[in-house]
Amino acid sequence: MGAGRFIAKTGVRLLATYIAVVIVYFIVVRVLPVLAAGGDVNADPLLAALRRTAEDPRFTFWIDEAIKTYGLDRPLIPDQLFRYLRSVLTFRYGVSVYTQQPVLDEIAVRLPYTLSFYTITTILPIVIGYYLGIIAAKHRGRPLDSAIIQISVISRTIPGWLILLLIYYSLAYLPKILWGIQIFPMPVRPPEIGIRDWEQFKYLLWYMSPMLMAALIAWSGGWIYYIRQLVVSEMGQDYYTTALAKGLDERTALSKHVIPNVRPPLVMSLAYTIPDIFGGAIIFEIICNWPGIASFSYVALQTWDFPVMSAFFTISALLNVVSLFVAEVILVMIDPRIRVGRT
Repeated sequence: MGAGRFIAKTGVRLLATYIAVVIVYFIVVRVLPVLAAGGDVNADPLLAALRRTAEDPRFTFWIDEAIKTYGLDRPLIPDQLFRYLRSVLTFRYGVSVYTQQPVLDEIAVRLPYTLSFYTITTILPIVIGYYLGIIAAKHRGRPLDSAIIQISVISRTIPGWLILLLIYYSLAYLPKILWGIQIFPMPVRPPEIGIRDWEQFKYLLWYMSPMLMAALIAWSGGWIYYIRQLVVSEMGQDYYTTALAKGLDERTALSKHVIPNVRPPLVMSLAYTIPDIFGGAIIFEIICNWPGIASFSYVALQTWDFPVMSAFFTISALLNVVSLFVAEVILVMIDPRIRVGRT
């Protein structure tokens, strides 16, 4: 199968998967409650939210937008389902119930905060894991390998939120109480949404430092252990032993033979990790009062803000699909055997 045809088939398959996932979400969130109520459309959670806000003039704008966006005056199936699919595929999610602002605007204003933190804490642990994992594999069975493994296991075992709390206690609270020194800020005054000057930007970096430290400590260990195991597994294959027997030094054998075989599973793992940049770790944002997308979506879930919930879920699903598609393209480029094996 040619590369172009394989990529096209993969794209169509992933697009169909995305549409199916969106339909399932609609059925679970909107249709099943109605079916559980014996077909009573008043059990539709979105209509229930509409009724709760109908008597409050503050929600008039949201009500009008919700009816127009989701076709709430039409039958649930198929009219509202088709309306919902159209709104999702065109990124028109309507207006947030409680902020009374367009959902995309709310996401856009919080996206820089999410990206500034999670891009760093997603990419850097992979880079750290890649190099330390290879170093551990090269020294397998030796004290350095054992030390790196122990560090990675401890890093993976301790929850990130606990590390964050320990950093706040030891580097923010205690220095302030004991010596009057504030190394890091406590999460009581979060950065403002919308950085307008250099002082606000410096405060943002200072405020984010404990979060970065905790995330890097907690999330690097898994990648170190995973990559180390991949490399060690490949070093046990016959082709690696043969390469050494032919006179290649260990470093050349690793770079020429082992690393190319490690890349495909690493690329797929990365494809599953990158979409987390959008959602992030909710517990980190809650503890730190971080004005990111994850905490905004958590509040939306608590208040049943359906437009925000839909946007968060469908955009996350889309990022997963796009990430997998890009990973498939990269894998075809670095290993043409993949498309042959899937014909």
